[in-house]
Amino acid sequence: MSEPNCVGPYFHNALSRRIHKKLATNVVLTGQAGIGKTYMAIDICRVLEGKTDSGKDRFSVDQIVFTYNEFMDLVLKLKAGKCIIFDEPSYAMGKREWYKDLNKALTQTIESFRFKLHPLFIPIINKSLLDKTIRDYLIQYQVNVYDRGKAIVYTLKPSQFLDKTYYETFCQLYIRMLDKTLCKESSCLGCDKIMTCQVFRAQYERKKASVQESRYEQARDGAFQKEAQEITEDQMIKLIAPHLKEILNHRGRVDVNKLRKLLKDLHSIHISPYKAYNLKGVLETEYAKEIDK
Repeated sequence: MSEPNCVGPYFHNALSRRIHKKLATNVVLTGQAGIGKTYMAIDICRVLEGKTDSGKDRFSVDQIVFTYNEFMDLVLKLKAGKCIIFDEPSYAMGKREWYKDLNKALTQTIESFRFKLHPLFIPIINKSLLDKTIRDYLIQYQVNVYDRGKAIVYTLKPSQFLDKTYYETFCQLYIRMLDKTLCKESSCLGCDKIMTCQVFRAQYERKKASVQESRYEQARDGAFQKEAQEITEDQMIKLIAPHLKEILNHRGRVDVNKLRKLLKDLHSIHISPYKAYNLKGVLETEYAKEIDK
């Protein structure tokens, strides 16, 4: 028997009923890395929001966020009932900060969803990574993805008398990617058309890649700054001394901008303007004769 080319109507209808009743609707999608949690979340949202009369998806890639600030921006801008996916980046750097952001975002739903209703979907490797209060009291459904397009849905029911949450099997979920007719590949990674392809998941992969690049740069700069902090002033003076003439201005004094650039270009050391001025003072004192020459 072929699998249906959509979200199982039972789960879709349950979500729609909650949204119609203006109830908070928070869904976590759990499963190992690379199994398609985010793709499944995207297609659930696309089915929930449907299409315009012209056949265009109402759900947009702009509704997928990676930070708390992006999340709150959407909470304020989106119409009630519009879905948000708070996506888990599939790389190690910055994960601790991501979980911190996610916990803030989920906590914010307690207040914000009293006024604006946005179904929230969170692809995450393991639900235990969330704050205990959040995972026990703010999540209504857990979608456990065990294979691409296949999952078991559980409802989470916290006890009103005990410090305990009950899990009940809600339904099986089978979903084939909605763009299967446009692209037969199960993933965009490695595809040479990814930068121009207009299939929804390619748009998502491009957005995620840009976020990853930004995070990589932040992590790199953070590493450089840490290394600069660990290098002593004397060590930096010794690195600069052989290149004194290269960092002098037209008046024969040390130029802090040239000093910072030299350290960055030759030794990949990033220092603040404040530290550069300190080094300038030391250089002009200790190497006064060399500078005057």
